Amino acid sequence: MELNEQGVLLIDEQDICNMYFYSVHDGTAFKDSFRFEMQLQGIELHPGSVTELVHPPQMPEGYPEEDLPLVVEAVYAVIRENDPGFGVWS
Repeated sequence: MELNEQGVLLIDEQDICNMYFYSVHDGTAFKDSFRFEMQLQGIELHPGSVTELVHPPQMPEGYPEEDLPLVVEAVYAVIRENDPGFGVWS
């Protein structure tokens, strides 16, 4: 995971694997596991810090493809907690 200077939050396959691990093994919701990953990686969000989200187009091999929308929505939800206008088109 990386938040670059242009405000692009890059989520990679390993981030998704980690989120899935916490969910399956600890019963942690994807939102909570994403928050935990952000903490581990020292990423702090505030209004306007994320301008775009880039994530893998599919789940990593061996993970259920139908869970990708749930993972992505969890990431959006956490970003919106810090920036309610993120991802809202006017």
